[in-house]
Amino acid sequence: MRDSINIETDQFEHREAKPHFINPCCFGEDFAAWLQAELAPLATDGFTFSEAIQEDYGWGFWASKAEDRFWIALGYMGEGPQEEPAQWGVSVDYQSGLNPLKRLFHKPDPAAFARLRDAIWTALKANVTMRVIEED
Repeated sequence: MRDSINIETDQFEHREAKPHFINPCCFGEDFAAWLQAELAPLATDGFTFSEAIQEDYGWGFWASKAEDRFWIALGYMGEGPQEEPAQWGVSVDYQSGLNPLKRLFHKPDPAAFARLRDAIWTALKANVTMRVIEED
C-alpha cells in the first residue's frame, strides 16, 4: 500500500539550508511539523505518531495503528534553494518492517491506510496556500 501526491506551496522554508541539514536540500522540517499537527486528531482513531526525522530527501515520520506502521515522507523536489513556487512530494507507505513472518502472514488494515491517506490529502487540499500538481 502506497500513495503519493505532489503539491506546490511556499508556506514552508525552501530557501535557507539550516546547519543541521544532512544535505543542502533537506527542507521540510516545518512542513512535517505542520502535517503532524493536522493529523493529531487521528489519535482518537487509535493512531500514534513518531517524531519527525531527517532523511536525505527531506523529512518523515511514522504513523502507527495497532500492528500496522505507515511511513509518511515529505520531500522537497528542487535541486537547491529556489524561488517560488516550491514543489513537494508527500507519500504514505505501509511498512511491514524486518520481521519475515509479518511480511508473509500479516495483512495490513486497508481501512487504516485509507483513513491516514485521506486525512493527509484532505489537509493538503484544504490549505489555500497549496496547489495539487499530481496525484497517484
